[in-house]
Amino acid sequence: MPPKEMTPKEFVELTHAMDTYNYENEDLITPQSLHAKWWPLLNQLRQATNKETLIDDWKYKVNLESVEYSHASNMNRHITLDDWEQRFVLDLWISIYH
Repeated sequence: MPPKEMTPKEFVELTHAMDTYNYENEDLITPQSLHAKWWPLLNQLRQATNKETLIDDWKYKVNLESVEYSHASNMNRHITLDDWEQRFVLDLWISIYH
């Protein structure tokens, strides 16, 4: 499927999911639960034709760009998960909440 735009509503949904997926609101956070909650919309954003416009002044822009860079450069070896997508969302979550 070719990349497409992400709607503002989808972007708000992703931001809300990222804002609220923390230990104040969740009893247990695992790579699998993060993947289930974040990956569909996060991956859509990663591939969106309007990604740069959406993240221009986004509060998670630096986090996302850092994680994308670390994964492209294979610098995220501190996370020992075989699943690339789970490793990506966990790395992003850690960069936001730790």
